[in-house]
Amino acid sequence: MRRPPKLPKNRPQARTEITKAKILDAAEASFAEQGFTNTQLDEVAARAGCSRGGIYAHYASKEDLFLALMEHRVYTKFTVVCNEMEGEADAKLRRSIFKRWLLNQFSDPTLGTLTLEYKLYAVRQTEMASREKLKKIYGSLFHGSSRDFVQLLLGKGLSESAQLSVDRRMAVMGGVLSALVLESHFQPDLLPVDQIRQLADELIDTLIHTEGTFE
Repeated sequence: MRRPPKLPKNRPQARTEITKAKILDAAEASFAEQGFTNTQLDEVAARAGCSRGGIYAHYASKEDLFLALMEHRVYTKFTVVCNEMEGEADAKLRRSIFKRWLLNQFSDPTLGTLTLEYKLYAVRQTEMASREKLKKIYGSLFHGSSRDFVQLLLGKGLSESAQLSVDRRMAVMGGVLSALVLESHFQPDLLPVDQIRQLADELIDTLIHTEGTFE
């Protein structure tokens, strides 16, 4: 569980940040255990040690809380790994950094489950506008279609067809890894965490092998 943030000089602001951190921790546990639909804000509030109104003071709805949780847990971590990659001049080492990060994300049962739950929630939206909005948010979290990130990962000079190939492979890789997380919940004895990591390692190498593939 994430440690509470250090107290800044502004104590009211500090209390707000601590409260939000507790709410996000509680929401993470509830969404991972029960899914988006079955999670009740009253339960999240009880876990966070606040009232339902305390949640609404910071988040407009259950969906707003869920999206904030995904942004905080995924986007923040993604930004950290991008900064690490930007500090590495060797393209192969940058790919190794990204691969290690990706393996850690999907080896984490809670984060992997939250990512899968997000996709399922988006797919179940009956209104196309809502579904597209959620897909756009997901894309912005992972930067899956970002040319800048692809260049950071594979280097500059990719052709348009190579760029499209990378985008497709990244999308397939996300789907396959999500399926692996789902199957590990269905057959935990067959797919414990160490086996998930080994299989994910092989899948990533298969989809993001770069020797001549994207030139």
